[in-house]
Amino acid sequence: MNINVSGKNIDVGNAFRTHAIDEITSLIDKYIGTDVDTMVSVEKEQKLFNVEICLHITHGFIIRTDGVSNDPYKAVADAISRLEARIRRHKSRLKDQKRRKHWISESINATGYVIRREGNPQGDEEHLIIAEQERLILDMSVSEAVMKMDLTGLPVTMFKNSDNGRINVVYKRPDGHVGWIDYTDLPG
Repeated sequence: MNINVSGKNIDVGNAFRTHAIDEITSLIDKYIGTDVDTMVSVEKEQKLFNVEICLHITHGFIIRTDGVSNDPYKAVADAISRLEARIRRHKSRLKDQKRRKHWISESINATGYVIRREGNPQGDEEHLIIAEQERLILDMSVSEAVMKMDLTGLPVTMFKNSDNGRINVVYKRPDGHVGWIDYTDLPG
């Protein structure tokens, strides 16, 4: 298990690093039970500490959460509390290593782009690609994709539906429900 604790605008001391590592190790052992790469980032902005925790469960599957407080130890506790609540909801699926290996073995490679919109003096809008990254579209069921969306905190997840092999999307709707788009070949 690899846990990396780093700071931005702050020097992370040994006592804090040890505390964060111990808390996260306990959580991983309790709920996931396997080696997980983890990154903990501590950032100080004015009087607040923002702690972000990212657990890399398997390639292409990340659990992300954060905590904010005026005390760094409380910020870690807040982030771990949120992380534990998310993981507890999906504990049995996360422990299923055979299923997690299937997500990768049947995945599809894709490229993701970050596009910046810029206006110019003529009033036209330009779109510039400022970054690209290789991504995996994991092979999973709809309920597993909803779980992934919940665990990452992202508003949308694209996946290869393990039931029919088609590319699907689940997304958070403004009314709080989850939407699901199942791509089918359109005529013409």
